[in-house]
Amino acid sequence: MSKGMMRLSTAAGVALLAAVAGCQSGGHKTAAGENSAAVALLQRVNANAHTCWVRSKDKDFQGYSVIPELDTQAGKPRILVVDRKAAQGLPKLVIEADGKPVKATAYGPLLNQPAGGRIGADLKRWTGGSNSCAA
Repeated sequence: MSKGMMRLSTAAGVALLAAVAGCQSGGHKTAAGENSAAVALLQRVNANAHTCWVRSKDKDFQGYSVIPELDTQAGKPRILVVDRKAAQGLPKLVIEADGKPVKATAYGPLLNQPAGGRIGADLKRWTGGSNSCAA
């Protein structure tokens, strides 16, 4: 390949990358600014889940990690509860928030376990404004 063609290919590649980046950054309306209420709600849920479920060494949550994914460019902000030994595997619980007014939803196999009722009660309390670990 000649030097002239190499420069053209490089310039075309840079232009293509710039165009793709422009499409990705401006085309989504779900960035953190758009979902600020959802992110704020999930920040509270995340803080309480860490305090009440993980740091308290609660037996129902031993072996799990809580991973927030709040800074999303596409999709809904969410919190994942995963198996600590297989964090790259499928989540055991997903908590998402969106809408106006913002609402949180949860799904996953952990809700069908003995702790499922408690998880629902905790989420209802935390999304309602309380930071307490127990009803």
